[in-house]
Amino acid sequence: MQHLERPLSRLLEVAVLGLVAMALAFNFTIIAQSFFSPFSEVRGDSMNPYIEENDAVLTTGVSMEELAAGDVVVFPDPEGGPDPIVHRIVSLQEREGELVAVTKGDANPDVDPFVVPADRIYGKVRLVLPMGGAFLRFLISPSGFVLCVLCPFLVLALFIAGKYYQDKRGKGSCLLLREVIKA
Repeated sequence: MQHLERPLSRLLEVAVLGLVAMALAFNFTIIAQSFFSPFSEVRGDSMNPYIEENDAVLTTGVSMEELAAGDVVVFPDPEGGPDPIVHRIVSLQEREGELVAVTKGDANPDVDPFVVPADRIYGKVRLVLPMGGAFLRFLISPSGFVLCVLCPFLVLALFIAGKYYQDKRGKGSCLLLREVIKA
């Protein structure tokens, strides 16, 4: 029976380390979102099929010189809405000495009824994470934080306590390990 104990112990260690690594990654994501929001949740379906509602997009800053027709960009809603707009640049034009972008959602039949000054475009979409927006929303919710961040650390604490108990009592004395092996 002792030949089974070693692989199960290693499997348990790997599982616990995997959970802790996952919790650390989720912690980093929550902190990053709080300070510099690298991901933006997409609401609406104007960019279907390229970007769908509840996806998340990773954006990076962009200078006016880097902009080109075909780029998917993020800019504040010119009509004052709370959410930024993610649309594709159809063309760049100069109007009254200012570079502006004509934009359009991929699923929209017509271009947007406004032009966007190039200096108002604050990001270029570099990566689309399917359902990432829904996951980010869940992750920052209280239940998501408990499930994805606190629970893995609780598992780590229980694992460390079990290892400590096993080391103090001697090999094979851990009731939990005996129950796992018998099953």
